[in-house]
Amino acid sequence: MSTFSARYGQQAAMIGTRESATAFVIHAVESTGAATRADFDIDRIVSTAHALSDDWDVEALQPDTFWRIAATCLTP
Repeated sequence: MSTFSARYGQQAAMIGTRESATAFVIHAVESTGAATRADFDIDRIVSTAHALSDDWDVEALQPDTFWRIAATCLTP
């Protein structure tokens, strides 16, 4: 089981899916308390990260890469 699944109680079957990527992104943007999912285009972050890495494992991206993607997906 990956660290993501262990940390968030996800089942192994869900790992590597669009749903697991979406859950990770939502948690990441809300974890600091500085923003909510409404402040970001979550679907666009997930889609961009997937296109960049050709994988749904968004957690595997370097943090700087993830946050650069997220910064371009702020909602107006």
